[in-house]
Amino acid sequence: MTIEIVTYANKSHGLFERLIHNKFNAKVTVLGMGTVWNGFPDKTRGMVKYLKTKRDDDIVVFLDGFDSLIVRDPVDVAKIFKSMNCKVLVSKDPGGWIGRTIFGTCGDSEYTANAGMYMGYAKQLLEVVSESERMPCTDDQINLNVICRMHDFIKLDEECVIFRNIAVSEDDPTHNAIFVSYPATMNVQRYTRAFKEYAQFGRWYVTVFMIAAFVIVPHRYKWMPILASIVSAVAYMLFADRSCEYIT
Repeated sequence: MTIEIVTYANKSHGLFERLIHNKFNAKVTVLGMGTVWNGFPDKTRGMVKYLKTKRDDDIVVFLDGFDSLIVRDPVDVAKIFKSMNCKVLVSKDPGGWIGRTIFGTCGDSEYTANAGMYMGYAKQLLEVVSESERMPCTDDQINLNVICRMHDFIKLDEECVIFRNIAVSEDDPTHNAIFVSYPATMNVQRYTRAFKEYAQFGRWYVTVFMIAAFVIVPHRYKWMPILASIVSAVAYMLFADRSCEYIT
């Protein structure tokens, strides 16, 4: 049995360099470097290919390449993981109601699983990511929460023992977790990606907002919500990923 920390990143961005050159000298295997990012399925396919090279009892830790850091020495992470009595451990998403509405929840938990950090035995991880790869939805976090409800060997790290995702609104990010993910560094490229990948989850809210705006605005300004609705609908049809509409 071995333990390995893995990330998927096609370039150096965000916290990548600090993750790879961490102060604990923990080796981080990088998948996907130099490739063109086509969406979350790239990460899933990369993990499937990698996990097929591992032995069943190897322990693999996956961390997001741009937003995650190793903040405590991971030397005991395998021991801690084994004490949690599961085959796969997934991190808790800090998104609250919005996260639950978009992505669903993990198993019997009231919380959402975050696909940016997880770990487990290679055999069960391969089963999980292979199922995600076969699903028509291209969002790995929606898929993870669906799969989470299908298997009792998956556990959510509700107490943030190993993983902690820091919320944007969190003023005091004190924690004892080993691996931490911080809010994403936003830029034009990420905003563009966000529209393409997440517009499908907010389409009904936008529709309700546009209807409300049409009802509320004075008659002479009603052309504004009408125009905004047309532009939004065209942009959604032309550019947005709609693979998860059957779930949302």
